Amino acid sequence: DPRRSFIVQAPAGSGKTELLIRRFLRLLGGVQHPEQILAITFTRKAAGEMKARILEALQNAQEGTPPGPDHERDTWALAQKALDRDRHRGWRLLENPARLKVQTIDSFCAGLTRHLPILSRMGGPLSLLENPRPLFWQAASRILARAEADDPIGEAVRTILRHLDNDKSSFLTRIVQLLEKRDQWLIPFFEQFRVPEEARGPLEQTFARLIESILQEADPLIPDELRSPLVSSAAWAGTQLKETQSDHDLVCLKDLERFPEPRIAHLALWKGIARLLLTQTGDYRKPRGINKKLGFPTGPADSPPQTRKQEFLELLETLTPKEELRRILHKIQSLPEPRLSDEEWIVLKATLCLLPEVEQVLRAVFTEQVQTDFTEIALAALNALGTEDEPTDLLLYLDHQIQHILVDEYQDTSYKQRDLLKRLTSGWQPGDGRTLFLVGDPMQSIYRFRDAEVGLFLKTQREGIHEVSLTPLSLTTNFRSQSKIVDWVNTCFQDLFPRQGNEDLGAISYSASRAFRPPNSGDGVVLHPVPHNGNLAETGLQEAREIICLIRTLQEVHPDSSIALLV
Repeated sequence: DPRRSFIVQAPAGSGKTELLIRRFLRLLGGVQHPEQILAITFTRKAAGEMKARILEALQNAQEGTPPGPDHERDTWALAQKALDRDRHRGWRLLENPARLKVQTIDSFCAGLTRHLPILSRMGGPLSLLENPRPLFWQAASRILARAEADDPIGEAVRTILRHLDNDKSSFLTRIVQLLEKRDQWLIPFFEQFRVPEEARGPLEQTFARLIESILQEADPLIPDELRSPLVSSAAWAGTQLKETQSDHDLVCLKDLERFPEPRIAHLALWKGIARLLLTQTGDYRKPRGINKKLGFPTGPADSPPQTRKQEFLELLETLTPKEELRRILHKIQSLPEPRLSDEEWIVLKATLCLLPEVEQVLRAVFTEQVQTDFTEIALAALNALGTEDEPTDLLLYLDHQIQHILVDEYQDTSYKQRDLLKRLTSGWQPGDGRTLFLVGDPMQSIYRFRDAEVGLFLKTQREGIHEVSLTPLSLTTNFRSQSKIVDWVNTCFQDLFPRQGNEDLGAISYSASRAFRPPNSGDGVVLHPVPHNGNLAETGLQEAREIICLIRTLQEVHPDSSIALLV
């Protein structure tokens, strides 16, 4: 339906690219100008492939012979209607393919900054760096040099250095890490607190919300039938330790009568349970570790201490296969307190004071070197558009020009790229015929290094973008792999993903696929373990020899097939 907006979860092999092409062709059949459709991808290769396949579909439709397969026939029919529109409007797309606006998010943002170089704060053209870390180190060094200054920035630098035991290398590393993630802190949350002291309460509330979301993720993983035995064992251990080690971490469990609710008020109890079940390294405790130091002293057969110990050992044996529970309990072990200590707040306040200066220094380095990075391009694009209340002429022009936006690989979207979409759609109204079409697979997010936040996919599914309500859809059929491979992947990855999605934590649950292709002969997936004898070099050579043997065997059996070696 070209009048509605959608967000589509499309796993690998589910026909995502074909879906985008069909949507583009369907929209071409109804717009006044092809430039009214904007398709955004994340790589030049993907943009090139999408554009080439749109043109190929139009070319095939022009030749007039419908294809045989049903799915190709559907695409052909949509291309026919697009060509009818092309002839009626005089677009001549096959002769003028540049009128098809299919481009990467970075090239789109760069184009916006070129329209308004002063307002975007980019000035003249800057070359785009794939690896801007050397410039981040330059900026960090300049910030460190301010330690001698008698001003608020100098005081902030000195405060952080004292916290780091005057480790200048550690200071530089942390500033670089901040710059790499500046897309995440150059947001309204921080901009609204001109005086950092005002941020303490909201920050603590945010910490509490994040902690509770982790507890809520763990709560359903503990089976109901194990809760009462776990409470009993925890209370016993806490009581025993109260008598021998009153400052032990598990003493907080001594009065436990029922399983704690997943609320911040019960954080200490959750951490106590996690430490009861897991070692410091996050593994389930082994039987030999269940002793008096954990609150389970050994006693005569059938004595209360021995009975309690045996009950806990049986409980541990039941829990040990639950890997997802182990992972989340290990995370709970190291959760901080939601309320900041005065010392922590002093350091954090100094950091908040430093953030605006860090950004300004980096921008100066970019200007001097005539270079920039992806994040700066995205920030500049937002500046070029203005705000919803004070839009620039460029935003008003784009609001009139763009009627439909398609976004590929939406799971790799960052906060600022999401804000860009919000800005572009700020003038859209329900029922005005303008649409968003977002496609992605949060299970495949790969751009965390570029500030991609997979939790935004879940948030967008729930909230939409600005005033644009999005209908969630899911593709479940895998057209690429034979059924034995699909079944193996479903079985293997089902337990590696959390059971429930959590947008605050960027946690995505696994969505199983259904195979379209029948099984081939033989096994879909075969494991070839290589024993490790303690010598990495020797093991690597043995692995290489076995791979070579496998390749030669496959070439003999399937001489015309291609072989992919993934390293």
